[in-house]
Amino acid sequence: MNKLVVVQWDEEAYKEFTELQTAVAEGKNSRTDPSYEQLLSSINNAIKNLRANAFHGDLVPRKYLTKKIIDKYGTDKIFRLDLVGYWRLLYTVVGDEAQIIAFILEYMNHPTYDKLFGYKKK
Repeated sequence: MNKLVVVQWDEEAYKEFTELQTAVAEGKNSRTDPSYEQLLSSINNAIKNLRANAFHGDLVPRKYLTKKIIDKYGTDKIFRLDLVGYWRLLYTVVGDEAQIIAFILEYMNHPTYDKLFGYKKK
């Protein structure tokens, strides 16, 4: 039996997402790649994939999860999905017997993602 997958947003992440939708609707352009339209399309595709499979992304290795990150997001099970232009979408999965919730925590560009998890350039 397949469980229903519901996608929910962190309040701040959803606010940023609606601002992105507004920017696209108003025809605003990003000064950097990817364009707002490309980023919105990529996030919408990620949401579609999450609805099909809540475990579509990769689990961030525990060695990169500091106490600060765990406190910020309230979980030590953080998944990442690659978006267009090296952006990342972070989410966690919770659920019960009836449904699974893919809870979107944040989306960010790659330098912000690297800084958050302490990745170093090679």
